[in-house]
Amino acid sequence: MKKELTMKQITTVCSVLLILMSCASPPGTGPDLTPEPTRKSISNIPDWYLNTPSESGYRFETGSATSQDLQLAVNKASLDAQTRLAATIESEMEGYTKRVQEETGLGAESNILDRYSQTQGQVVATTLKDYTVDKKDIIEEKSDGKYIFRSYVLIKWDEGAANKRLLDQLKADKEIYDAIRESELVEEMENKVEAYRKRMNKD
Repeated sequence: MKKELTMKQITTVCSVLLILMSCASPPGTGPDLTPEPTRKSISNIPDWYLNTPSESGYRFETGSATSQDLQLAVNKASLDAQTRLAATIESEMEGYTKRVQEETGLGAESNILDRYSQTQGQVVATTLKDYTVDKKDIIEEKSDGKYIFRSYVLIKWDEGAANKRLLDQLKADKEIYDAIRESELVEEMENKVEAYRKRMNKD
């Protein structure tokens, strides 16, 4: 049976990969990949990195990284953005579980609450991998007399699609859905899913 990664596991894996990527070159064998910012490097920062865009039904997150290899710089920046997004979603998920508990009166040790939390975590962990790179800028900089690449990445995640999959999973477990269907959280999810359906029908 295939085991799904939890949000915390995804965040941990992403963090470890970033550390490994950063340590790929032994000390002293290459240019400094974290040089002090210059006026030119600051002026080259894309506006969408400083002011993250917003769009109904989607989540955006930014990331940046450097490397002597252009593609590795992009990969590291994308991973950085995904790690940030995962941390944000994980924090919100904990808040959703508390809301379900408060709005339904379920006890903290409730089996239904535990199953809801597991379902939520599995669905979001799966859909979180479905992000797309919406924008990227690659800038060549000089460090220690050598050239490095600095990559800025903006990823886009379809929150509406994730909400639909989660709602479908919750409805598939009648006991869970019957216990939480009157909560305001489920009503909000229904509204987001309806907006997602309308958006998809237009496309």
